[in-house]
Amino acid sequence: MEDKNKDLKANKKEDVKKEEKKVENKAVKKDEAKFKKVDKKEADKVEKQAKKKDNKKEGKKAPWIPTVIVVVVVLIIAALLTIMIVTSSAPKKSLDSLLTNLKAGDFEKAQEYLSGDGDLTTDNLDAEKQKLLFDKLEWKIDKVTETDENTATIDVEITTKDFQTIINNYMQKALEAVRGAITGSGSDESFSSADFENYFVEELQNEEIQTTTVNATVNAVKEDGSWKIVYDEALVNAILPGLQETVNSLS
Repeated sequence: MEDKNKDLKANKKEDVKKEEKKVENKAVKKDEAKFKKVDKKEADKVEKQAKKKDNKKEGKKAPWIPTVIVVVVVLIIAALLTIMIVTSSAPKKSLDSLLTNLKAGDFEKAQEYLSGDGDLTTDNLDAEKQKLLFDKLEWKIDKVTETDENTATIDVEITTKDFQTIINNYMQKALEAVRGAITGSGSDESFSSADFENYFVEELQNEEIQTTTVNATVNAVKEDGSWKIVYDEALVNAILPGLQETVNSLS
């Protein structure tokens, strides 16, 4: 009887141990499942962060090539525009300098911007009287066309004194003086070259003389690397409008 009870107790203990082991195994499996879920979440989180970093890198790299292309194109355009401005502005600058010095009465300086046989320097008029020739000179350069690397044409609008009227008035005074000296009807029977010069200066100072505007095309050439304005009939007619026509009619 005692043996039987011992066996029953032993069996119960063994059953209890088995149940405890089952419970323990369930707990271990449960913990393992929990850890697996946690690990998976962490893995997913790490993977998402890695993808975000990759996307950021790709996002930074994506516009790099287009930006470089845009910058290169802009630089090329800027370079071309610079070349165009430099080449087209050189003849313009020479004409500007020529007319600026003419207006200031500095004929010697203006001569530096001329090409050809024309000589602006004169001993007939002093510096103050020279200023009277072009003191109302104004101009607007419309277009510069380089026909080749050494020649160009410049379209310019020039406003200055009406030299046709000035010469006509001057000639009338001079003829009256000569006629008076010959016939003895004048106030002074003698006259000198200074008198003729004074008649001309008087007309240059005459405020009743109107200005006239002409549209002209003057020529420019490159000499020793510098652009100069050609002294020809086109230039003379532009800065002294009506003068050549009056001289031709007198001759």
